[in-house]
Amino acid sequence: MGPATRPPDVVVARGAGAGRTLIRPRSVGERMPPARPVGSVDSPFDRVVRGDARDVLDRLPADSVHLAITSPPYNVKIPYRGYSDDLSPEQYLAWLRGVWQSLHRVLVPGGRFVLNVAPTSIKEFRPIHHDLSTDLRQLGYIMRTEIIWYKQTMGRRTAWGSWRSPSNPHVVPSWEYVLVFSKDQWNLPGDRSLVDIGAREFERCSDGFWRIPPERKRSGHPAPFPEELIERLVKFYSYRANVVVDMFGGTGTVAAVARRLGRHYLHIDSSEEYCRIALERVRRALPPREIPIPPPADSLDLPAGSPRAAP
Repeated sequence: MGPATRPPDVVVARGAGAGRTLIRPRSVGERMPPARPVGSVDSPFDRVVRGDARDVLDRLPADSVHLAITSPPYNVKIPYRGYSDDLSPEQYLAWLRGVWQSLHRVLVPGGRFVLNVAPTSIKEFRPIHHDLSTDLRQLGYIMRTEIIWYKQTMGRRTAWGSWRSPSNPHVVPSWEYVLVFSKDQWNLPGDRSLVDIGAREFERCSDGFWRIPPERKRSGHPAPFPEELIERLVKFYSYRANVVVDMFGGTGTVAAVARRLGRHYLHIDSSEEYCRIALERVRRALPPREIPIPPPADSLDLPAGSPRAAP
């Protein structure tokens, strides 16, 4: 999970209009020029990019991403580097709606979006997963399923509420939700020879209760993905040589696992420190010999010629 930097549909005017804030709606159906070949020098993929999630998505070609996996900032005042995690609930959901809208444009028909989100708070419970799934369906995404990621993190309990009393007992969530969506259709076309999930792996993934411990090695990030979670999702929902994106990339778990499994990747995060960690991590993730996936470029910027979506 990693940060981005501005709410959606908010554009700060420059030049003669400096100081004004304009609301600019964007269309889910916007289209852009065809993608440069994945793996080429000027391709926007196989990169670690420092930037705002929506700005970078808006510079990607339409219908070019097969799988997006991410977990957004939870808006509970977690000290992310480069992002203030304390928007109002309305601002927070509006900001994420803009990101989901930009993502919809770049997904291929049948492309998948996997959103990891945890229940927030105990005393003042907020079902953010319901809010987000409602917004995504209203934007045109098909909701495929929800997976329960059981993290086994109960450990030492301190928040019982009313101990041994029905007065006001608390339930402490030891799980997170993994919500799965598609663009336009259920089926993702692909070459059967590029499937890399075995029969037992497939059976395990198709059971929606996943017991996976949380990541212990954090590299300074408050909530990194465990590699096992991402490996299951990448194999279950994409083919080798597909493009996998994480627009709140943190320290690079999604990009590193994607490259190791023979997928093209794009890591986006607003923190330069996290991007530098991700850069080295992705370089160390060696792809299969038969699927040549290039290491990330040294630059944390997209190629200068990358187009932008029309306003």
